[in-house]
Amino acid sequence: MLNEHIKGLSIISSLLAIAGLVLMFSSISFGTALGDSWLLNQVDGVADTSQYNMIVETYKNNFVITGSILFSAGILTAILTYYTAVLFGRKENNNIV
Repeated sequence: MLNEHIKGLSIISSLLAIAGLVLMFSSISFGTALGDSWLLNQVDGVADTSQYNMIVETYKNNFVITGSILFSAGILTAILTYYTAVLFGRKENNNIV
């Protein structure tokens, strides 16, 4: 049963880390796309350039921060999974012998 949990946590930690990296490295394209979408929703599709730049930077920063949190959670989960496997794997093996 422990091996099934370890396998599941390994998959989850890998997915979190990969999703975090994708969000961090794609933040420019995601932020620009959302900024363009915001611009199209403005009256006549016109807005101040400085305001548009601020909106795009805010979106980019949001994706970088979210990606960093997901990546950190994935790495932390992987580390904790490893140590759990090492600690509880020994106890489980000692009980069998």
